[in-house]
Amino acid sequence: MTKIISVFIVILSFLQISSVLSQGRNLPLNVSLIYPISINQSRKDNVNVNAGLIGSKFNNLKGVGVNLFYSVLDEDVNGIQLNGVYAETRRRLKGIQFAGMINTATEGGWGVMASGLVNMTFDNFSGLQLGGISNLCFESAKGIQFAGLYNLAGKDLSVLQFAAAGNIAGRYMKGVQTAVLFNFAGLINKGLQFSAINLTRNQHGVQFGLVNVSDVNKGFQFGVLNVVGAKQEGTTLGLFYVYDKTKIQILLSGGNITYGTLGIRFKTNNIYTMLDFGAPVVFSKSEKSLLFTYRVGYSFNLKYLNLNTDLGFTSISSESNQVEDKPSKNQFGISFRTGLERHISGKFGLFANFGALNRADSYKKSKFKLQYIFEGGIVIL
Repeated sequence: MTKIISVFIVILSFLQISSVLSQGRNLPLNVSLIYPISINQSRKDNVNVNAGLIGSKFNNLKGVGVNLFYSVLDEDVNGIQLNGVYAETRRRLKGIQFAGMINTATEGGWGVMASGLVNMTFDNFSGLQLGGISNLCFESAKGIQFAGLYNLAGKDLSVLQFAAAGNIAGRYMKGVQTAVLFNFAGLINKGLQFSAINLTRNQHGVQFGLVNVSDVNKGFQFGVLNVVGAKQEGTTLGLFYVYDKTKIQILLSGGNITYGTLGIRFKTNNIYTMLDFGAPVVFSKSEKSLLFTYRVGYSFNLKYLNLNTDLGFTSISSESNQVEDKPSKNQFGISFRTGLERHISGKFGLFANFGALNRADSYKKSKFKLQYIFEGGIVIL
């Protein structure tokens, strides 16, 4: 290896002598060990074909460049550049830039940036960014950002962001954001957000996730929990809905289904959804049993009382099988309840419910049994 480098330096020394007059001019070919041990002796030189054993430094690349480790260009890349570790373009990229670890383009540009770790542009970029960990565009990104962990478009995003952890568009999102954990559009979502948690200030498009949050919704939300902070002009579908007028209430009860039940009720105007957790289950053969129930209902406001009616789905889990020769540790049922609720003060109330539970003995080859419901308790308003 030492002999190869020695021969390489001798060749460069000869070429440097012949290229003195070409400083600040166009070089059809540049060969570099590590600047300034290279054909180009000026950072103002423009190069068409570049080969760097360790690294190169010059002005513009107008063609193809290959460097084993790094390159630093004071202006633009117009063509293709392949680097083993690091590529720095201090103005614009107009083509393809690949680095084993990091690519940077100070004034953005267009084309393809691909790296093992991070791609960074400090101005607008159009095209494709592929980052093993992250893509960071501190202005607007028009195209596709595909990262192993995290994508950022500091201002606007058009087309697509895809990442395992999360995506951020600082202002407008006019395409698709898809991630495992979260998506964020700072000002307006006019496209599709698909993730566990979707966040935006003004929702004009579609949010599809476990939790969807917006200040103003003029589009469509579909998720387990949907939150609209100030204004609802769109459509929201899901298990739980929280609006600025939504009341979140706690219910504690007992009855002939479970000895103790904790319920959380989300009530917007007269419509409510509930999630109940109860244990142990009265009719279970095991003391280690519990159930959860999801309920949807409507509350009629009478003069002194509220009349509540709802439908629910119940899932029951027990320590042991409930039916011989049948996989019946897990059971389910469909319930109907109606009841009266009296508010004693602004923070406290009492309620009593009765109804029916059509209970299946197993999820497999189900046999149903009708059972009446009687329960009562307190509500914390």
